[in-house]
Amino acid sequence: MKIVFHQSQEKKETEVHVYYHEPLDQETKEICKYLQSFSQTILAYDKQQIYHLLLKDIYYIESVDDKTFLYTKDHVYLSKNKLYELENLLKKTSFIRISKNTIMNIHYLKSVKSLLGGKMEATLINQEHLIINRHYLSAFKKKFGL
Repeated sequence: MKIVFHQSQEKKETEVHVYYHEPLDQETKEICKYLQSFSQTILAYDKQQIYHLLLKDIYYIESVDDKTFLYTKDHVYLSKNKLYELENLLKKTSFIRISKNTIMNIHYLKSVKSLLGGKMEATLINQEHLIINRHYLSAFKKKFGL
């Protein structure tokens, strides 16, 4: 695979073009899915307003008392989706289920450490701590490359 970057003063925003030879190989498919995730959005609610949140802006998603919350750097939004619906929507993105009530975006993962009982603690770049339950640990390790 060859990667070429060009700077242009004429462009107002970054463009990504992918040229490939048939058939599309797995590596190129993964790159395309990753790039598409930057423009994918989820509907979110805050008071009386509705937002389209970019996936890349969501640190983690949590279900509490049958409500689903989307956590960004500075704000918490409500989603009308159930956690399992979002999990299905977010397959093959940077999100991974880490507990019965939490889905985490691994792009915001700063570090992990082992805890007693086969669990791990994830520290995000905003210093929040999330628990990775042992039931979800093998999938997390695979996604994170451990």
